[in-house]
Amino acid sequence: MVVRKDIDNTTAIVTVTVTRDELRPKLDAELKRFRQRAPMKGFRPGQAPMEFVKKMYGPSIFGDTLNDLLATKLYDYLRESKLDVLGQPLPVADQQQFSFKISNPDPEYTINYEVGFVAPFDIKGLDKNEKFERITVSNLDELAAADLEYARKRMAKRSNPETDILENDIVRIAARELDGDQVKDGGWETTITVHLKSMSEGALKEQLLTLKKGDTLRFNAREIENQEKEASYRKYILNLPEDDDRTVGDQFEGVIEDVNRVEDAAELNEEFYQGYFGGGVNNEAEAIEKIKSGIVQFYDIRSNALLMRSFQERLMELNQLELPEVFLKRWLKVTNEGKLADDQIESEYPAFADNLRWTMLRDKIKEQFGLEVTDEDLYQEYVKRVRNYFQMDLPDNVLASSVESLMKNEKDTESTRRDLETDKIFQAVLDQVTVNDKAVPSDEFHKILEEVTKKAESEQVEDAALRASIEE
Repeated sequence: MVVRKDIDNTTAIVTVTVTRDELRPKLDAELKRFRQRAPMKGFRPGQAPMEFVKKMYGPSIFGDTLNDLLATKLYDYLRESKLDVLGQPLPVADQQQFSFKISNPDPEYTINYEVGFVAPFDIKGLDKNEKFERITVSNLDELAAADLEYARKRMAKRSNPETDILENDIVRIAARELDGDQVKDGGWETTITVHLKSMSEGALKEQLLTLKKGDTLRFNAREIENQEKEASYRKYILNLPEDDDRTVGDQFEGVIEDVNRVEDAAELNEEFYQGYFGGGVNNEAEAIEKIKSGIVQFYDIRSNALLMRSFQERLMELNQLELPEVFLKRWLKVTNEGKLADDQIESEYPAFADNLRWTMLRDKIKEQFGLEVTDEDLYQEYVKRVRNYFQMDLPDNVLASSVESLMKNEKDTESTRRDLETDKIFQAVLDQVTVNDKAVPSDEFHKILEEVTKKAESEQVEDAALRASIEE
């Protein structure tokens, strides 16, 4: 027999009773099964007297059998009643203790379970009257032009001139420490790299601009770059290991080993288009459009993430689900066997409750719109990842093998499934509400994104211990 008594809108006491007549046949069957299977010293398998079995193992078998019957009745009732249970039912604090008299069970055994739940609700806010702004970037042309210029610099031709040194060159000098006018015996030897553009104006820079590969010069290494900290000078100019504390002078003699020159930018020609885009682009206009497509894709992902955050905040605001706070705090403490202090539960509970409310709203949206991430959805997502990684058509067997290997990572697979589920929820909400784009400069976009990201990260920390304790 199961009887439910509601304490309030979110908590109930469910009383479960198992009678002697229900218990006895289960108990007899378990005793026989144990007698047949369990090895007992001094007896052949299955030949130990039943009274011996009862005496030695009866209380344990009794307790397990009774608990199984109580749990079965409880969870059958919860499933049939379709109660949206939170956590797990807990025996009430003043639950009476039983005596497990295996030869003479009591007429009945009753346990009162405290159950926390959420009352049935219809989700609010999924209609066209709810209006949202989707942030996009307004300076797409400017970003595309900047990216094209960056591409031209990346693809600029490199050379190693041997007849001169120019302002933007990078020079490598095989340097040896001096002692007065002579190379120091056992002194420090290293290859010093000089970026002329980053050098301050001075005699050394002027001298380098008059030299060429193979020339010899003497110089003060401290004039190469302004390294305010001694540790930086020793590490980045002299290339000394951090644990090397030898004393090294500033005067060196060196031979210019190499001059590396990069042109200002690659020309917009067929060689550039083919090298950078890999085909499909033949002129500057097409290059700009190709770059724009990539920029739009980059910002679309982040725009949608910001919009999803807005959906979440608005739905949480409109659906203030009442939770069984007292029960949940007790459940957190009991299920973690005292590992969580009362003050920690109190401080982290508000964030924990918000996360729980959002989980319930997600589940409601999934139920309302019949959303499900299938194994095929998951597989195709990994197929897409593999193709994007290799950027080429792969034989079917190679593709399948790569996907299978990736999907062996259960943690990543579950994370991916969760991401796909979020995408489906996002699309379902998007189809129900009104969304208008609002274009802002890219720097403002990134500022908004940074603020939202920091807030989300902070919220994840607020109930980290409570969530971790449940996930364990």
